[in-house]
Amino acid sequence: MTATGDDLTLRLGPRPMTFRLSHYDGDTFFYETVSENATGPSGVTFEGDENGRTTSVTIEALDANGLGTFRRP
Repeated sequence: MTATGDDLTLRLGPRPMTFRLSHYDGDTFFYETVSENATGPSGVTFEGDENGRTTSVTIEALDANGLGTFRRP
């Protein structure tokens, strides 16, 4: 994830593609999937601790088998 001005972007893939995240509700954003794996809009949810630090991010399009949650150590 990268914040540039008011934009939040997500880079995915072995040949990184950049996706603009759009706010949906609370800590949930979404982006439009593309290519052969396109399934329409996909949610991206951020979770944090009591200090406001992001502790995990779940990317819905990658989470079909429970592998779409990334946790900060």
